[in-house]
Amino acid sequence: METKTIYRIENPVEMHGMWYDKQGNFDPIIEKLCPEGLAKDFPMPFNFRHKKSKKHWYSAGKSIDNMNQWFSPQDAINLMNNGFKLFQFDVTEFQELEMECLFTREGIIAQEEIPLEVVWDININRN
Repeated sequence: METKTIYRIENPVEMHGMWYDKQGNFDPIIEKLCPEGLAKDFPMPFNFRHKKSKKHWYSAGKSIDNMNQWFSPQDAINLMNNGFKLFQFDVTEFQELEMECLFTREGIIAQEEIPLEVVWDININRN
């Protein structure tokens, strides 16, 4: 079975991503939380691949470098302050697209939270 390591910023309680909520409804919270981020201007229209095989498919970055390219340090702090975290997922169900990788929750075999300061040059006071 082939596995892939991917990276996603999401709210782990609500599983809300940057553009879509857990149910796949368009809700571009990125526009409010990431005013400096390059990613806020990415076109993210609904894609039929998000419902392939009647499953929910979620968007993720293909590399940790994508996160630093797509979000500024201030974006990262805004996201953290609003309950979002950066995760590394190892998955078995994925669709590789040009700019992203789609995955299912059922295909997650491992996950790890990555501290934001590992990716961005920020100093976070964790009490």
